[in-house]
Amino acid sequence: MDAVQERAQRQLGALEDVHRRLQELRATGTGDRGRVSVEVDGNGTLMDLRLAPGAGGGKGTRLADEIVGAAVRAAIDVFARRAEIMQDFCGEFEALTGGVGASMEPNDVLVRPIS
Repeated sequence: MDAVQERAQRQLGALEDVHRRLQELRATGTGDRGRVSVEVDGNGTLMDLRLAPGAGGGKGTRLADEIVGAAVRAAIDVFARRAEIMQDFCGEFEALTGGVGASMEPNDVLVRPIS
């Protein structure tokens, strides 16, 4: 029983760690030669937008394109880092479960219909 509880504690610790890392994840994207800067969280949600004087050259559509481009670059970066975190977590969690998890079926026997 102690071994089960210890393994569960390690698994919980791994889950808490990955959750914390994902919550802290941020990325910045820039555009218009640094006059546009955006920050996104681990979900790609815009958290901060900074515009320096002259951003967009006084043209609204150009400014909008620069903001969107910077946000896309930041999101691509944050999603790549998020994928790395999740890949590391999956490997770590598999090790913590002793390889159990490849199948959630009891005794690796399928009990649900396959579509």
